[in-house]
Amino acid sequence: MEEAWQALHKARRAREEAEKKSREFEVERERLSWQINELSELQLQPDEWTALNQAHSRFANAAELAQSAQLAVDALSEMDGNCLSVLAQVQSRLSKLSHLDPRLTDSLSLLDSVDAELREVVYGLRDYASSIDEDPAQLADMERRIDTLMSAARKYRVQPQDLPEKLADWQRQLAELEASTDIEALAVAESSCLARYRTMAEALSGKRRQAAAELSERISGEMQNLAMGGARFAIELAPLGDPTAYGLESVEYLVAANAGTSLRSLAKVASGGELSRISLAMQVVISQVASVPTLIFDEVDVGIGGRVAEVIGKLLRQLGERYQVLCITHLPQVASCAATHWQVSKAERQGKVLSQIRPLDAEERIMEIARMLGGVDITDTTRQHAAEMLALNT
Repeated sequence: MEEAWQALHKARRAREEAEKKSREFEVERERLSWQINELSELQLQPDEWTALNQAHSRFANAAELAQSAQLAVDALSEMDGNCLSVLAQVQSRLSKLSHLDPRLTDSLSLLDSVDAELREVVYGLRDYASSIDEDPAQLADMERRIDTLMSAARKYRVQPQDLPEKLADWQRQLAELEASTDIEALAVAESSCLARYRTMAEALSGKRRQAAAELSERISGEMQNLAMGGARFAIELAPLGDPTAYGLESVEYLVAANAGTSLRSLAKVASGGELSRISLAMQVVISQVASVPTLIFDEVDVGIGGRVAEVIGKLLRQLGERYQVLCITHLPQVASCAATHWQVSKAERQGKVLSQIRPLDAEERIMEIARMLGGVDITDTTRQHAAEMLALNT
């Protein structure tokens, strides 16, 4: 229930925030769109800046590159005393001498490899020299492209090679902005969350109505046993204007303390003793399904005695089987039902009045129950009565 309300609350807040900031977002959206269009017109390519600079360097130095390649070819294979002709002379001389010393064979093999590799170098340099294109028009196109990219980079304060990344970043920002300010889509999302919330809330309301009727009847029945004859208990479910984390209605406890009186808010009409007894009646009813660590009842026995006091004591003992129950009482019928008896007293020490609490052993407990039964002067009969009450109730 709470998770559905949180989702609805988040969706509603997103929609309201988008409506509030729509004008501010529109200005930002226009700025991003303009910048994206400007860079998109450049038709940027990944790694274009690096490739463009390398190509420009080749075209700008084409004559020097071609001349150097041709000079290398001449030195290796064409001019007088070129490397290949000298190498051929060495190979011929050593080949004629190798029959005199077979150890020259290894050197001849290496020279054969050198000859083959030098010839590959010559072929490669010839192809390279012939492939160099000295095209002034193409060089001019490259320089214009470099100037265009440099101008855009200066304008947006990035390096030229970072322009594609900048464009992608702006496109991401625009997509996020449009998603966050799509009021229609946010309204649809809010409606979906509201429908889910209402489905769960209405199911909860149905269960509440059913439980309220049953609890009201059972708690009213328990109140009759606690010296509250004619009293009634009811649970009112009041519709709320807006969805909440706990459903579509508020829950209020109502009570009519006497027969013939109208139901009113429990917090306004019940006395302290009545509140304790009503709380006791409620705990007895819900003890089968609810679980709390400790229950405290203060003067639950105010204005009662005799049989009703005994009923209250037994009800408290019944609750004590499931929870830790603390009860402040002046009635022996209630105190005798407890598993443990603590005595609260006041003492004066050094001019100060102090309150103290201590547990009673078996004999002290008999004496305290007897005091609650008969006052200050405790007779053997009173003491015996107290012992019998404890024996019957514990």
